[in-house]
Amino acid sequence: PLDVELSAFRKVAEDTHTALEDLDSKIVQAQELLKNLLSARRQAQSHLEDVKSILHPIRSIPNELLLEIFGHCISKIPSDEDPDTLDPKGAPWLLARVCHRWRELAVNTPQLWMHLLL
Repeated sequence: PLDVELSAFRKVAEDTHTALEDLDSKIVQAQELLKNLLSARRQAQSHLEDVKSILHPIRSIPNELLLEIFGHCISKIPSDEDPDTLDPKGAPWLLARVCHRWRELAVNTPQLWMHLLL
């Protein structure tokens, strides 16, 4: 190539190199923005889940009805079987771990605890 052409190619290469550096910088900025947006989205999603749990219809069920439901959760195992009533995955233990309200109801309802076998 002629000297004029080489000079033009050098200019194109220099301009292209500058453009690539500019693009790389914009990509880093976009990645940082994306990271921040994803973090903000996770926070908003968590907040929405908290609000939904507060608004959930189960919270409006009267205590008396909840206790009736709890009573039906206690297993009716025939007397010839040996149930593991200390199993933390079964009622009333599990009911007492759902939330503060359920714990207070379960712990303060002796009928739920009468069938424990030690």
